[in-house]
Parts: sequence; structure tokens; C-alpha cells
Amino acid sequence: MKLAFTIFKYFPFGGLQLDFKRLLLEGLRRGHEITVLYDRWEGSFIEGAKYEKIPVLAISNRMKAQIFEKKANDFLKQHHFDAVIGFNRMKGLDIYFAADNCFREKSVRKNPLIKLVSPRYKTYEQMEHAVFKKDAPTRILYLTEQQKAVYQQHYGTQEERFFEVPPGVDPSCMPPDDPEERKQIRRKIRTQFGISQETVLLVQICSSFRTKGVDRSLKALGALPEPLKQKICYVIAGNDKPGKLALLAEKLNLADKIHFIGGCNYVRDLLTGADLMIHPAREEAAGNVLAEAIANHLPVICSGNCGYAPLVAQAGGKVLTNPFSQMEFSHLLEDLLISPEMFAELKAEAAANAQHIDFLHRAEKTFDYIEESIQHAGN
Repeated sequence: MKLAFTIFKYFPFGGLQLDFKRLLLEGLRRGHEITVLYDRWEGSFIEGAKYEKIPVLAISNRMKAQIFEKKANDFLKQHHFDAVIGFNRMKGLDIYFAADNCFREKSVRKNPLIKLVSPRYKTYEQMEHAVFKKDAPTRILYLTEQQKAVYQQHYGTQEERFFEVPPGVDPSCMPPDDPEERKQIRRKIRTQFGISQETVLLVQICSSFRTKGVDRSLKALGALPEPLKQKICYVIAGNDKPGKLALLAEKLNLADKIHFIGGCNYVRDLLTGADLMIHPAREEAAGNVLAEAIANHLPVICSGNCGYAPLVAQAGGKVLTNPFSQMEFSHLLEDLLISPEMFAELKAEAAANAQHIDFLHRAEKTFDYIEESIQHAGN
């Protein structure tokens, strides 16, 4: 089949971008001819696909999205494709990968007057409406039941238009079977950060530090009694700039305990070498890093609004109440650090539950659905 993939921005370490890459590679493996329409691209192009840059010049993200939508649809009208698969909300899609939570849901919490006069709200709401409105033909690949329910609440989207994408972990991120190899990786990671085997290594992996609550993590660590602070090392991996967060770490007397390492291409080793993942996100449609942590038998603390919070709870992790409480997070972290034997118990529970979850066939099962949808639409 001849397919078009649309994405505003690609960069190597974003969660949406990783799903885009896996689906693109799976489509190419199946012999489909795929053209990628994009505005910005960081890193190497993925071999096998064709690429069409949609030039966008604008001063705001809202205007860039609007121009991309128009120009991409102009291009699509001039070229034949069996289906258009989009990774950002816009009109003209046959299938949409819903990596983001509902924009309208977030907006209802804002001042109604702002919604009426804000060009940003109007633009993004219109683009979302084009995908989810009741009479739209677009099929939706969604991540969690919670996410689907919110979209249906706002748009009345028909049940038959949804397909739940299973949790997915890249094979390269799965833990080694050999226990001795896992121990060697743990030693290597701890040597890399200059910490002992007894130091509690906490990790957070995300591409938007504020959205994923890195400041919340710093405040929780900063609230620890001084003796417990000396027992930790906190590593933040992600394609974002520390900025004010580095200053906050200094203010909280944590500067020597924190490592901002940027985009990370050794996620498996980092998860294998760590003791706990913390993810107090303000917003998280699913949180594939949570699935990656569980697959690597790593205990997790996450906020209750993460789409994969039920998966974390199922694997024996800790889910914070919603709405978020900084005090609850701080106390839970302190309780765990006071009782380090808890990490071994949580790790064993995560390992036991990981055996019952299929982490490895997300792209294959999703592309099965894509092909079936296109064939059904053609009949």
C-alpha cells in the first residue's frame, strides 16, 4: 500500500516519536511505500521511507500547526495515498495515533473568557474536533481506556472507531535474561555516575521536564532529611534543557546528587542499574517509560493522572492520589528510603507481573489494525 505519515516534529528520544519510528519501520518491513510529511526533523532519517518537508514559517506554534495542516492537505490532494496516518491532530487523517490527552478537557479548566478570545484555543480545538467529531471518518489508535473515555465524553466519538494500542517496549530495551549480566550492567551504570552499590539510584526519563514533574521530584528530594539525601543519586534523561531546574537543585542543596544527561541511548542499562523510577507527571496520556521500567523489573512511583497508572499499580508500583499532593509524594519517597529492603520487594513484584504482559508486539498488532482498517474502507 501507499501510505502517508504526518508529524509536525521528529526528534530521537520523544515518546510519540519513538512510536512513530516503530510504526514506520513495521510498515516498511511489510513492504508498504511510505512518505513522511514533516516540518522539523532532528537526527538521521529512517531508511526506506520517502520524505517531504512541509515548509512552515510562523512566529507561534499555533500558527505553525495551522499552516502545516493546510499545506499538508494541499500536498495530499495532489498525490494519491491509500491512507493518511497522523501523529498530530489535524484534519485530513484516516488514522490518528492519539499520543496526547484531550485538548478540550484541559481547556475546560481555564477561564471561559480566555477560551472565547484565545486564537490558540480555537486553533487546537478545531484541529482536535476534525479528528474526534461524531461524523468524522478518522480511526483512532488510543493508549488507555481513561484517555478514550475523555474523548468520547467531549465529542461523542463512536466506539467502533477506536483501537487500543497495547503497551510497547522496544526489544533493545528489554532486560537481559542472565542475572549475572544484569549485575554487570548495574555495576557499570554506578561506576559511570561515580556512586556505590548501596546508593539509591532514582531515574526519570522524559522529554518535557515541567510537564512530567521534574520540579516536583526535586522538591520531594529536597524535603528529605539530610542523612537520606546523602544516600541518593537522581538521574534525569530527556531532550529538554535544565534551565531553572538546575538552579532549583542548587537551592535545595541537591546539585551534587543530580545528573541531567540529555537524550539517552542506553535506556535499558539505566533502568537495569536503577532502584526506582519516579514520574510525578502533570500530564501523561500513557507513559511508555513506565512500561519500559516495569519490563525491566524496576519499581515505579507515578502520579495518578498517568494513563498507565493502572499498569504501575498492577505491577506493584506506587500510584499517587489525584489531584497531586507534594506532601504525599515527599512522604512516600522518604518512607521508601528509610526502608531500603522495600526496593527488593517492589522489584520482585514488578518482575513477577512483567511475565504476564506482552511488551513486544505493539507495532505489529497496531499495524495489523491499520491494514485491516484500510482494506475495510476500500471495500
